[in-house]
Amino acid sequence: TINSAFMINPDANDGCAYAYDSVVRNREERRHMDAGDCECCRAYYENVGPMPRRLQQPLWRSPSTTPRKEQRQQEQHGLGAASSSHRKHRNSFRNPSEDDEAENKRDEIEAHKKAISKHRYHWPRAKTPPGYWDIGFPSTPEVDAINARASAMHRDKRRAVEREAS
Repeated sequence: TINSAFMINPDANDGCAYAYDSVVRNREERRHMDAGDCECCRAYYENVGPMPRRLQQPLWRSPSTTPRKEQRQQEQHGLGAASSSHRKHRNSFRNPSEDDEAENKRDEIEAHKKAISKHRYHWPRAKTPPGYWDIGFPSTPEVDAINARASAMHRDKRRAVEREAS
């Protein structure tokens, strides 16, 4: 088992050499704990997305001239409509790839969760075994699928513990 293969670090667990989870009511102490979510809250964070920005002044300045005035000034000076500075400015706005956008959104949602989540813990909560809440006797193919999901959960947990131990 994982418990026999790995020891709990007492320094990271308030001096206890076993998995001990206590109720923390102090607001400052809770801020230092990891933020989590339940299934209901996970759907909330995915639907709401990143935390809304706080009210603040705009981070941009209005252009000194309108584009039409700028174009007229360039034509008067013989630069034409497509000057090199205009091309540089136009090419500087590139859209990040979809992977970067998805990763940024996940990071922003995680920051939102850390800022407001009521679910706080030192030790992550154990996951419910697959099929635990299903009432009735599963068929043989369902049992095989449940066992496959359970073994995948065990593998993931062992990898996470090994990663934390190293």
